[in-house]
Amino acid sequence: MNHAKAHILRAAVVTALLALAVGLLPAGTAVARQAVSHQAQGRAAAATAAPPVFVTYYLWWTNRHWHDRLGANYPYTASPSPLPATVGANGCGSVSKYSGNKLTDVSPGLAYDQDKPGVIEKDVRAAVAAGVTGFEVNWKGDGTTTQTPTSVAFNRRLQAMFDAAHKVTSEGTPFKIQLQYQASATMLTTSYISNDLQYFLARYGTDPALDHSYSSKPEVTWTGSWKYSDANVSTVSRAFRSKLFLLADEKLTSWDANAAANFDGNAYYWSSQDPYRNAASFGQMQTLASNVRSTPNPDGSRKVWIAPFAPGYNPQLLTGSSTCVPRNGTQTIRALYDGNLRSNPDGWNLISWNEIAEGTYIVPLTRWGTTHLDALKSIIANR
Repeated sequence: MNHAKAHILRAAVVTALLALAVGLLPAGTAVARQAVSHQAQGRAAAATAAPPVFVTYYLWWTNRHWHDRLGANYPYTASPSPLPATVGANGCGSVSKYSGNKLTDVSPGLAYDQDKPGVIEKDVRAAVAAGVTGFEVNWKGDGTTTQTPTSVAFNRRLQAMFDAAHKVTSEGTPFKIQLQYQASATMLTTSYISNDLQYFLARYGTDPALDHSYSSKPEVTWTGSWKYSDANVSTVSRAFRSKLFLLADEKLTSWDANAAANFDGNAYYWSSQDPYRNAASFGQMQTLASNVRSTPNPDGSRKVWIAPFAPGYNPQLLTGSSTCVPRNGTQTIRALYDGNLRSNPDGWNLISWNEIAEGTYIVPLTRWGTTHLDALKSIIANR
């Protein structure tokens, strides 16, 4: 039973039980008996309603991105498209086959291109089939006051995402969108951030595809918030917190009094959490969740804690680092979900749908196919 149904059931039960208590509803009537029966059901539903599962979705992957990452020596005309690297059975130990290549995987014919009609919609449909609540769409605009849905590529793809969500939802399967504001890779000015958020609110603030799992306001996560000064965080928060449900991206060491004062919760983007070499990470997540919830929001509500999990992490060819969290088949995605479940999250963020270069992706490509998407489906179905 989802949160909305559980809420409706509880409301109906409370109304009936209040009427029974004040004598407006005779105890022996069928309605009264049903209310008492539903009281237990309502408690069970409240206790078992599963938190929503969102997946980080990037808007940057096109044919040009393939060429930039595969390099000039990859055999683009070969059919089928060869894997550009070898990896060990556990998903680590990457060795490139082509000089200049930074990837371990490809799509057949390099067909995964978000500028091609239907590709974003196909992703939405695959996520729906897996039971995902929606995408946490990673986006930033051009930082101006004059931007439009077609002024930059990210804006075009963001509109395509909303169009796909509308289409799928109209067919009877709700699919929701949260915004993950892309402010981590490049530090942005408060003016840039403010102009983008204002555009997003004006264009999509009342769009029915927006998620409202935690608030009646649009839900926005500020990625890399831990990198910004207290003054910059406060400036943006003062301007937008009344209009947005603003979530931070703060680590255990960076969640402090300023973060507590300026955010409605925390959604830590920990793509490299390693359940094997850092078993203490699960306790760290519990501590972070506890710290986040220790200070209420201005309206008295409890702050929201969104837990991350991932199928693995392998940026070895991208960065030249030896760092890698092995996939170990589907063991890692399950271990991180089970371990971070101890933090009692209000929601989940799977990292990621299509961060292909960092190796956290679950979008079906050549190497893994649907293996990890199927694992996510199983996790969601069996909670």
